[in-house]
Amino acid sequence: MAASPDIYAIRSRDEETMATASDVARLAGTSTAVVSYVFNDGPRRVAPETKERVLKAAEMLQYKPNALARALSAGRSQSIGLVVPDITNPYFAEFARAIEEEAIAKDHLLLIGDSAMTVEREIRLIDTFVDRRVDSLVLASLRQPLDLSHLRRARIPVVTLHRVRDGEHASSLVIDYEEAAYVATKHLAEQGYRSIGILNGPEGSVQGNDRLLGFTRAVREFDIEASERKSPLTRAAAHDVSLEWLEADDRPRALFVTCDEQAFGVLSAAHSLGLGVPHDLAVIGVDGTESGKFTVPPLSSIRQPVRAMARKAVEILVGRTVDDPVAHEVFDFELKVRESSLSG
Repeated sequence: MAASPDIYAIRSRDEETMATASDVARLAGTSTAVVSYVFNDGPRRVAPETKERVLKAAEMLQYKPNALARALSAGRSQSIGLVVPDITNPYFAEFARAIEEEAIAKDHLLLIGDSAMTVEREIRLIDTFVDRRVDSLVLASLRQPLDLSHLRRARIPVVTLHRVRDGEHASSLVIDYEEAAYVATKHLAEQGYRSIGILNGPEGSVQGNDRLLGFTRAVREFDIEASERKSPLTRAAAHDVSLEWLEADDRPRALFVTCDEQAFGVLSAAHSLGLGVPHDLAVIGVDGTESGKFTVPPLSSIRQPVRAMARKAVEILVGRTVDDPVAHEVFDFELKVRESSLSG
């Protein structure tokens, strides 16, 4: 009768090396194929006593099956890709945190790519995620329209964080950006401000036109003097644009800013110029990030339901294929009034 394998001999090969299926098979006195059947629940049936030996050997060796290999053998990687324009933007950081929590709850891994506000890098990141065989992708794109044909060919379903156009085979999760801009601007008008500006995103930015439409509707309704400036969606760029704008004699008395990150730059510019907020300048943003609670003064904002959107994104993508029907959902937003937009 052959001697039983010695667990200490197996381990002594290299204490730094993780146990393999071959190690488990040797200790259990069976084959690697049987070990695979046990941990993959098939395809062949394993006798109860053999299964018990395999599980006991695995426990003794502290063996952990290769989750990625198991997933790929089933045609899935258990991973979701997320591409955002700027992970340092508090809104995208909060969304990434929320979607990661939802993904983990579904035994999925979240892979995050930061496009650094460039279309070229966004395209490269998407190609990398395709090569890494992610199961699905959540995309906050800088481009409109989107070309998602290569993702469809790769059998990767997509959820975008902006409206999609006809022919773009992707699900979308958004708020009504036009209505949000209208509500924010109306709030400023109802506070008594008669000269209101909009600090929009750069030319061609996704949702920029929707926000301008909502802003324009409100200023026309209240017969308010209006102006517009544009800047990249960073606080530094917004700070620089706002400095020049707010130094002018005909500067607006209130600003609707199309994201909180830009609004932080506006608050900094106002401080640099000695303008009190809201006494000299009222400010309201969009996103409703946690960071806005801690500015001086606290920032009014249109709050997007980040957690609900993250939950829905994972719900749409996990277990879906590119052939399943796409989903389009418009979420409710909330006007969060804080000190920055109150009547001065």
